[in-house]
Amino acid sequence: MSRIAGPVLDFPGLDAPHADMLQRASDLAAAAGARHDRKVASILDGLLEATALHFAFEEELMERTGYPERGAHRAAHDLFLQDLHLSAQEIATSGVSPRVLEWATVRLQQWLRFHMEANDRPLARHLQRFEHAPVARPTHRRTRS
Repeated sequence: MSRIAGPVLDFPGLDAPHADMLQRASDLAAAAGARHDRKVASILDGLLEATALHFAFEEELMERTGYPERGAHRAAHDLFLQDLHLSAQEIATSGVSPRVLEWATVRLQQWLRFHMEANDRPLARHLQRFEHAPVARPTHRRTRS
């Protein structure tokens, strides 16, 4: 399977989980397009877990390094997690609805890429100024569906 390319921020602690999230989003879009409700639910569960872990990691780095835009960045994370949970609930009750299909095949990857460019690129530049900023990240368990 080929990896989905995303913005490269030259900060391994961000680039690796971003690539993972984009791959999961691509897998989700493919499953939604095929109307595989259970597979969509499974992939979305993994995406939710990986995203929550990654956002917690980013937020800890922002807090520890005094990132000035951390409030707005955290708010973007919160809205995205709400959207993920809303879609998971809709899939659980209605399967791959037209709204979920559009979300999974268009809006999800658009949001991820926009967030990485608009929010994470400035964060990466900020983090690169700190020699003590770790490059380690939480382990994302990639489940195959």
